[in-house]
Amino acid sequence: MQMTIPFRAAFLGLLCSSLLGGCFWATTKSEGEALRTDVTSLQTRISTKEAALDEQVTQLKKVLEESAKLLKRNSADLGADVDSLRAELRTANGLVTTVNNSVNELKVAFDKYRKDNDTRLDALEQRVAQIESGKPSANSSPDDLWRLGTAAFDAARYNDAIEIYKRLVQTYPTSERADDAQYFRGQAYSNLKDWDRAIAAYQQLVEKYPDSTLADDGLYFASVAAQELKNCTEARTYLGIIKSKYPKSNVSKQADELEKTLKKDLKNKAKCSS
Repeated sequence: MQMTIPFRAAFLGLLCSSLLGGCFWATTKSEGEALRTDVTSLQTRISTKEAALDEQVTQLKKVLEESAKLLKRNSADLGADVDSLRAELRTANGLVTTVNNSVNELKVAFDKYRKDNDTRLDALEQRVAQIESGKPSANSSPDDLWRLGTAAFDAARYNDAIEIYKRLVQTYPTSERADDAQYFRGQAYSNLKDWDRAIAAYQQLVEKYPDSTLADDGLYFASVAAQELKNCTEARTYLGIIKSKYPKSNVSKQADELEKTLKKDLKNKAKCSS
């Protein structure tokens, strides 16, 4: 069994005092040197440990200092980030306000646009309805009346055409379609063989719209209507107006031929009563 240094020194001292009365000093000196060696070794180890600990403490201090610096810098960066975030938040709030204002403006504009289009759509639906029915409505435009009158005329619904054309002329006398409507009123009467009304319609055309490109045509057909009524003198009067007032008329040739026929029939009571 291995003895510790103190126990071993006590044991040796006791042994020497019992057996050899002169070995106390030597034993004590030897043990003292051993103790001194152990102490020195221990002190060396302690010094080494202290040096290592000091190095570790120094390194720890450096780490702590670096950590403190990093923490301080991060805190500053965090503060800057917070300020930046606040600025961006203010900017974002401003953008949201602007967008909301724009959305509100768009809603107002869209509501107006929808309202206007609803009004236009209603008007279009009314026009479609009147076109499908073939009859004008209370607010029919000149173009609406012209289309309806023409549709009725082409379908040989001459009485409907006469009323529609009449309304166009009376309601919109300055419309560019008014003289056309007046002319086709005469044509509708002619197709119905209502010669007196046909002549009256053509006379109104010449009186109201003397510069119309259809005025000379109206005079020619008024002459034809008068011929049908055996009013040859009246018929020749209309032809004379064409020659005097519309010398370049596109119906001049037909007018000349009709004039020859009327002259020949003047003495024939069956064809000319006046």
